[in-house]
Amino acid sequence: MKEIYLDKNENPFNIPDAIKEKFIDYVKNADFNRYPEKGLPSLIEGLGRFTGLGPERIIAANGSDELLDMLIKRAAGDIVISSPTFEMYSFYATNYGHSAIDVPLNDDFSLNAPEIIKRRDAKLVIICSPNNPTGNLIGRDSIKAVLESGVTTVLDNAYYEFSGEDYTDLIRKYDNLIILRTFSKAFSLAGMRVGYGMAKPDLMVGLKKLQAPFYMNILSAKLAEIMMENYSLIEEKINYIVRERKRVYGELGEIAYNSDTNFLMLKKDLYDYLAGKGIHIRKLPLVKDRSRITIGTAEENNILISAVREYIKNK
Repeated sequence: MKEIYLDKNENPFNIPDAIKEKFIDYVKNADFNRYPEKGLPSLIEGLGRFTGLGPERIIAANGSDELLDMLIKRAAGDIVISSPTFEMYSFYATNYGHSAIDVPLNDDFSLNAPEIIKRRDAKLVIICSPNNPTGNLIGRDSIKAVLESGVTTVLDNAYYEFSGEDYTDLIRKYDNLIILRTFSKAFSLAGMRVGYGMAKPDLMVGLKKLQAPFYMNILSAKLAEIMMENYSLIEEKINYIVRERKRVYGELGEIAYNSDTNFLMLKKDLYDYLAGKGIHIRKLPLVKDRSRITIGTAEENNILISAVREYIKNK
């Protein structure tokens, strides 16, 4: 029985061969004996062009997790999160001695902005949109309401490419907003650990002072540059995954929540049931009777659909 892994929200596709060839050409001539150029200006400039924000509003890191760690570590007090959401927020908060104040999402998974705003002692609010594990976008009006309160706000936008909802216009208006994105999902670079953040230049100056001079290896940085330069190839796979997500939801809608990501949250905990069929999904210990499936290839999704429909039929 072939094992199928739909548990980590990874892209089911490796990077395109054309990009691999460009990368291999770079590797052949790379100076591995030299440190990366301080501040990785080539990567930062590329990200500036790619996002349309300019390099002065960009910071890069070893995955967006590293930026989360930095931001939470330097927070001057309590952190507000909204469960169910990405578990690492509370993990980092606890590590650095902060209280993670939970203002749960509403029953429809929308943000309870009025309650967040009441937490006047909070020094950092973290909003995940599209949210992991629920898969839904958080409304712009709710995000803006939190920003208007003046509290520093991190918007974790890791699944941006699958949603099409771009919040970067808010950076030009709000000094207290940091948006985080990653190359791990849509760009298929989970194994290379590349992430980046976007914010007003004044905020970036403070964040960059917290980084070591040589904070990312030359291979991760260069491959990220090549990926951005060949984004049309990446977009093909993103569109494929979005089509498959809609198809899988169409087949399993009675047991799944709709999503703007590369995964679906299920209304049942099917972790053990599917593991018995060689399909590995994400158990959600903090969300009772729920589980999460990553969208895979059409072949993998067909096997998943068949197994879940068999479960539904026998219940």
